[in-house]
Amino acid sequence: MSIRRPSRAPGRGRPLLLQAVVAGLLAVAVVAVAGPARADEDALAAYRDRFRMGMDRYRAGAMAEAIRVWGAIYEEIGPRAGYRLSFNLGRAYDTNGEATRAAERYRAFLDEAEARRAAGEPLDPMVERETHDATERIAALNESHGRIEIKAGPAAVLAQVDATDPRLGGFTAYVAPGKHVVTFSPGTRNEERVEVTVSAGELVATQPTVPPPAWVDAGPIDTLPVLTHRQKKHPFSPVVLYTGAAVTVVSVVAPALAYAHAYSLYDTYNSISSSTASRSSAYAAYTGGATSVAYGMLAVPIALGAVTGGLTIWYFAGAKDRDAGVGVAPSVLPGGGSVSVTGRF
Repeated sequence: MSIRRPSRAPGRGRPLLLQAVVAGLLAVAVVAVAGPARADEDALAAYRDRFRMGMDRYRAGAMAEAIRVWGAIYEEIGPRAGYRLSFNLGRAYDTNGEATRAAERYRAFLDEAEARRAAGEPLDPMVERETHDATERIAALNESHGRIEIKAGPAAVLAQVDATDPRLGGFTAYVAPGKHVVTFSPGTRNEERVEVTVSAGELVATQPTVPPPAWVDAGPIDTLPVLTHRQKKHPFSPVVLYTGAAVTVVSVVAPALAYAHAYSLYDTYNSISSSTASRSSAYAAYTGGATSVAYGMLAVPIALGAVTGGLTIWYFAGAKDRDAGVGVAPSVLPGGGSVSVTGRF
């Protein structure tokens, strides 16, 4: 019994060619998508060890240390590259009982994930699970806490909720239900205390009743006077001089010991009164060996002293006066149920 081979349908070669073309286009598309992801992975490679250190502290229950390690990385790489780390920070803050910071980090993670979805970027299945977890945790925090929204006004103002660190307005503080005190412009003559009562699940907005003084427009920056003072710029660090002087002083020790040995031989020579073989031997040792070694060693500190002296002259003679502008830059005070965190970012 034979098996009959079906004849090839007309035009079958063209679909095979089409399949090959489609496969090639898909491969290009995969490379185009994976390329930036690989670049992101390579850019984060330098932070892997520090990330694992934070993970070790997290697993050990040392949340403050994990937050310190991860927070430093997050500040360095920024919210876009470090958005996965933002979720981990949210978990750490959440476990540490810092609801305000936890909600902020969860929200930053969700915002970035949503931006990537909108841009057509596929998200890792683990990221999808984390977005679900972050959404649930924010909802749980909103339900169990009261929220005090410190509105951002036209002029920047510091606000302190109870005994927490002051932050610039434009944030929402998660607090326990009950009465709380919000202090605006703490420690200044414009300080104002506002009492707020909030229930679980409630959001209460507040702002200072007396707006802080607005900045006065002093005109274009290039028309403002600049205070300057004269400052000397030396050709190199004074540490070089200190090092040279120290080495020169140390180098004097060896020839000093050599000279002491030579004088010891000379004293031995003088102590031998008669012209004996011992006296001749002592004289030969003094004149032939000990003095030559002492003179040779003396050349080292002399040379070092000359170099140090030359550097000293260059340091002071080569100094130039320059104008240094004096400016004042505004400073801003930083603001700001556990499951698990991801083991990578």
